[in-house]
Amino acid sequence: MDYFYELYARYILERTVELGEDDVLSINTAEEYVPFARLLAKEAKERSGNGSYLVMLEKGKAREAVEIYSDYMIEKAPTVFIYLQGREEEPEFIDHKLYSAREAQLFSHLSDPLMLPEAEVAFITVPMPNKVWASKLYESCSEKNLSAMISDFLLLGSGNGQGKLKEAISVEKYDLANLNSLKGLKAHLYSDDGLTDLSFSFIPSSRFKSMIFETKGKRRFIPHLFPFSYFRAVDRYSAKGYISTSMPFYAFGHLITNASFTFEDGRIAEFSADEESALRLNTYIEQDEDAPRLAELDLTETFTEIADIPYFSYPEWDKLRGITLTLGSARSESVPFANEDEAIEKGFANSLFTLSIPLGTDLTLEIEDGNGDYDTLYSDGIIEDYQ
Repeated sequence: MDYFYELYARYILERTVELGEDDVLSINTAEEYVPFARLLAKEAKERSGNGSYLVMLEKGKAREAVEIYSDYMIEKAPTVFIYLQGREEEPEFIDHKLYSAREAQLFSHLSDPLMLPEAEVAFITVPMPNKVWASKLYESCSEKNLSAMISDFLLLGSGNGQGKLKEAISVEKYDLANLNSLKGLKAHLYSDDGLTDLSFSFIPSSRFKSMIFETKGKRRFIPHLFPFSYFRAVDRYSAKGYISTSMPFYAFGHLITNASFTFEDGRIAEFSADEESALRLNTYIEQDEDAPRLAELDLTETFTEIADIPYFSYPEWDKLRGITLTLGSARSESVPFANEDEAIEKGFANSLFTLSIPLGTDLTLEIEDGNGDYDTLYSDGIIEDYQ
């Protein structure tokens, strides 16, 4: 198997979850990714001494489960779930159509449920290079080119890219202490060139969260492979002002490279884009009441290696672009409430659809201190230090 996949497997088992001797993997995969699944199971065997469950998927549904790399019947339940996610062909775009959840998923617009139970075990989603995904990047992009991009992003060929999970947790702890040091809810996001000037409020009792998640048993893991991204839920009625972006993003399968938006009462009131992009954006806005509402702010510092990659066409990695505004729905990890009704009452957007708009790093994010003054939280790609 290609050396990339050996490095990829090692990164997953060392960086995202740190497999131990008591761990048993359950690897969910379509048939085309079985060779990589077997490589993961082999690497897991060397670390834990245990075999793995291999769950075969067909059209997204489990077909059968077998045990691999085990000298005896595995009696222990899985402690880590790994899903090898391949990109599928998108449906035909039809403007003004109201799309189903399955179609939204194929277009990468399906939001997570607002309320999800706390994870019992660690779960890792591993995006797998394939022809469909490569075709979304540029005309001549191959699976090998895509693998090289992933390798560069995760630093797979460098000792710097194989840090342990505990090292990521240490950085996360420091960043979150700074991000959550300012207690105000009102925020102001602007650019020096005057093309972005947006005010909004965070949800009361919300906090910045990271992409390092935690199970009920307090085990830490990185579900989408890259840890240093932070997000916080925005009050669905609060956004007012305007933004502009020249960073690429996808809407219903179409790459948009320039767009500007005006927000009123929390939702997109008007926008400007080329004709083809406008068809997609109009169709997105029409999907449901909350689809065009600002739901979440995502923030990443500039040290991320993705900065030199224009776009990945993978939602979780395409949010790693300095400041990104997410429409439609916030991630369930942002929700500090007991049930969906309470979350919606407190200001959470709850759309079936989601769309992320990257704005880059040439921005300043300020938080109001309660006395009418604002403190800078993030500027020119750097989280301010309040420790």
